[in-house]
Amino acid sequence: MFPDGYAGNLKRGVNSATLRINGLKSHDYHIWLERLLPVMVRGYVPDHVWQVLVELSYFFRQLCAKELSRAVVADMEKMAPVLLCKLEKIFPPGFFNPMQHLILHLPYKARMGGLCRAVGAIQLREP
Repeated sequence: MFPDGYAGNLKRGVNSATLRINGLKSHDYHIWLERLLPVMVRGYVPDHVWQVLVELSYFFRQLCAKELSRAVVADMEKMAPVLLCKLEKIFPPGFFNPMQHLILHLPYKARMGGLCRAVGAIQLREP
C-alpha cells in the first residue's frame, strides 16, 4: 500500500469498539487526511460530499509538498474560501471552530515565506 517506513502501523490507532481513530503520530494523521480519507469514504457518502473531501485532501497534499511554486500558492489562496464554503454547506455549524478556518490563512503564510507550523517548513521556488 505504502512504501516501507512511509507511515507507521495505522491500524494501531483504530479502535473498533468505539469506532474512533486516535493515538497516531502527526504524520500518520496527514496520511489519513491526504491519502486515505477520499478512498475510505467513497461509496459511503453522497457524490457531492465525496468531491469536497477530495478537494480538501488535494488542498493539504499540495500545501504539505516539499516545494511550492508561487503560482500554486496563489491558486490555493483563491481555492481556500471556495473550499471552506463548500464544507460549510455540508457540515453543521457546530462542526466549525477556528481550526477549520485555518485553511484560509495557510496559503498566505506559505506565500509570505514563513514557517507554517501546522504543515512544517515550506520552501518556495519560482515557477
